[in-house]
Amino acid sequence: MMSRISLVVCALALTASTVRAQEAPQAPPPPPAPEVVPAVPVVPSATPPMAEPPPAAPMAPPPAAPAPAWPPSVSFKSEPSTGNTLKVGLLLQPQFQMLGSNTLDGNTYNLYVRRARLLVAGTLFGNFEYFFDTDYPNLFLADNTAANAMTGAAASTVKLTPGMNVQDAFITWKAMGDLFKIDAGYMLPPMAHNAVQGATTLYSWDYFAFSFLSTAGTIMRSQTSPVGRDAGVEIRGLVLDGHLEYRAGLFQGRRNADVGNEIGSNNFFRATGRLQVNLLDPEPGFFYAGTYLGKKKILSFGITGDTQKSYHYYGGDVFADLPLGPGIFTGQVNVVHMTGGTLLALAKQTALMAEVGFNFVGLNLSPIGRYEQLWGGTSSGGVTSADQKRYGGGVAFWPYGHNSNLKVFYMRDTQTGTAHGANQVNVQWQLYFL
Repeated sequence: MMSRISLVVCALALTASTVRAQEAPQAPPPPPAPEVVPAVPVVPSATPPMAEPPPAAPMAPPPAAPAPAWPPSVSFKSEPSTGNTLKVGLLLQPQFQMLGSNTLDGNTYNLYVRRARLLVAGTLFGNFEYFFDTDYPNLFLADNTAANAMTGAAASTVKLTPGMNVQDAFITWKAMGDLFKIDAGYMLPPMAHNAVQGATTLYSWDYFAFSFLSTAGTIMRSQTSPVGRDAGVEIRGLVLDGHLEYRAGLFQGRRNADVGNEIGSNNFFRATGRLQVNLLDPEPGFFYAGTYLGKKKILSFGITGDTQKSYHYYGGDVFADLPLGPGIFTGQVNVVHMTGGTLLALAKQTALMAEVGFNFVGLNLSPIGRYEQLWGGTSSGGVTSADQKRYGGGVAFWPYGHNSNLKVFYMRDTQTGTAHGANQVNVQWQLYFL
């Protein structure tokens, strides 16, 4: 009986396959039906047939060969693994100024750019730091020239376009981290605290008037004013867990002229040094700040010395930048004594420079007072100075800290031997990033 049923099922299946093939002639012919052997009954299997394995996934193409990497010496990716970084910044200080004269009547009025700088800084291999910036100072500041009775030249006014200068250019090797560093290039020598501050982080609208007297371009025989800078090499570092900072260096200084048959520039270099005691946080950067706006707690005492042949400069300073009540108290006092001797056309004189203020953090507003005095006598080279006082104050508004701020200041300038005092008003807006 089972044989007959099997034969009938196979016959029906064969007939259905033939009909489908005739209805769809475009399809390929079906495989031939298996031969049926009547003697062997077809028994359904108890286990289901195994499913066909899925088709194998196509093999992924081999990865593309990596692009050849730059040598580490020219790679400036900001990656911790390489330690190479590059930062580009900008400093702009548009300014209004009203300035009086100690000898003439009235005031001058100017709209100009106090500083226009491009800044480049970064690290290399994690052990080297570099800093470079340019400056286009006092752009379009009117320069009033008095009439010259001897030559017959009339009085004139020229708006300054002084050209772009290299302001700083130095490399730092962190030989032992903050413990021992070597700076080489064109930089600020380690003098009084205000003279080592960066122009981007000043508390008042500018440096003290007497911070760079001993390094003026005419005194040090440079073609343009270096604003305190000099070329040289220095060592610096922090010891005793950052509580003592040392800086010492040799700089170009004044170079001798030819004398008779003897070639010039054969004299020894200028030597400068500074020690600073930090009772609280240290100031590890190359540039000090005029205020850290609450990011550090600073209370420091410094001494400094600068000498070359008969020129001598020495002094001391105190700097505080501390949270107090609803804000931040900031103040500093710099006292320096200098004489040019027979080397520099610089009188024997002493300068006292001080500023004090309080930043109301909730208002981002700092009233600031400022006092400067210069007094002295005659150097061994026969140069005499007049006594001078500058005092006043103003307000600094810090909506974006040092990145963008507005400062309004008034100063009064009096000098012995002049007709009268002079008034000065400055309104300065700063934009800075790096």
